[in-house]
Amino acid sequence: MNIKALRLFRQTVIRGSLGAAAEAMNTSQPAASRLIAQLEHELRLTLFERSGRRLMLTEDGQQFFREAEHIVSGLDEIPAIADTIRDKARRRFRVMSAARIAQGLVAPALTRMRTEHPEIAMQIDLYSRTELEKRLGVGVYDLGVISLPVSTSLLDIRSVELVRVRAEAMMHADHPLAAKEEITAHDLAGEPLLGLNPGQIWRDHVDLFLKAGGVDSEHIVQTSSSLIACQMARDGAGIAIFDRLCAPAIDMRGAVMRPLAPERWLSFGYVYSERDGPSAETELLVATMRDVVEAMRARGPSYRASIVLSE
Repeated sequence: MNIKALRLFRQTVIRGSLGAAAEAMNTSQPAASRLIAQLEHELRLTLFERSGRRLMLTEDGQQFFREAEHIVSGLDEIPAIADTIRDKARRRFRVMSAARIAQGLVAPALTRMRTEHPEIAMQIDLYSRTELEKRLGVGVYDLGVISLPVSTSLLDIRSVELVRVRAEAMMHADHPLAAKEEITAHDLAGEPLLGLNPGQIWRDHVDLFLKAGGVDSEHIVQTSSSLIACQMARDGAGIAIFDRLCAPAIDMRGAVMRPLAPERWLSFGYVYSERDGPSAETELLVATMRDVVEAMRARGPSYRASIVLSE
């Protein structure tokens, strides 16, 4: 498959026109048109609809972009990867995670690690849950920190549970339910819920909790960002269901958290290439993350009850 055609397709989508994409890739527009036509022929897909001089993504084109974008964008990293291989001294410790767990756990651990080992160069990239799973096993990253389980049974990776967290309801401190020690599904009936989009692991946990309690409650706000849901709950827009491990990613002043009953737990862990094994930096970061979790648990009984380190 023509790599230049794939890169041109990506640039066309990102920049909004074939002309802008051709200019960015230092090629003529007629040559760019031929490359796109060849790509469509090879894929046996119509990627663009043509209306005069304008190109619009077809439904197939949109799906192809969503599924292949991370692969094509990774091509731009090839020169950097080659440089790293040639120059071992400049090797970077590469970590990927999601924003929610990265801000609450990964970033504090990396900060400690950098303070104690300033010689270690790092690369930290954040992706959605879907993008994380697509990148697992590719070999570009030393370590991924992610909620478990992962749907990668065909990939040569190892996943290890690091910590379990209990689901809790987050709300403004003045909310009537803040007076309760635990929150049931019945308590949430009729309450405006703020949460992740359907299909995401944490949202699935919330939906199952509500269904088991006989509650058919609708999320009034759905988002791809758990941090946005938490911030809105803190500010009184409704109730969000999350955990204390990720809550430190936002300013918690004015908010309270109350554990769900019956208990519902989610696991976070780390993944790495089973072929290569964990690097020394990986083992160091894992140990530091455990220290960060222990520091959270030391904040008080409610933290110890809701955050449990795995053996």
